[in-house]
Amino acid sequence: MDEIKDWVYVTAKTRYSSKESKAKIIQEGNNIKVIFDEPQRAITPGQSAVFYVDDIVLGGGKICK
Repeated sequence: MDEIKDWVYVTAKTRYSSKESKAKIIQEGNNIKVIFDEPQRAITPGQSAVFYVDDIVLGGGKICK
């Protein structure tokens, strides 16, 4: 996927050992905005986020804020 033009519903992880959580993502310029369905604990800039659709990795990146 080269560009995200509308909300995409995914599961996401912010730590290797964390469970996947339901979220939606959308592209904002060169960044991806993530909104989780449920509040997440201790998400910190510099950590990675990985996005999945079923068991396929859709993408990921470094958390900036």
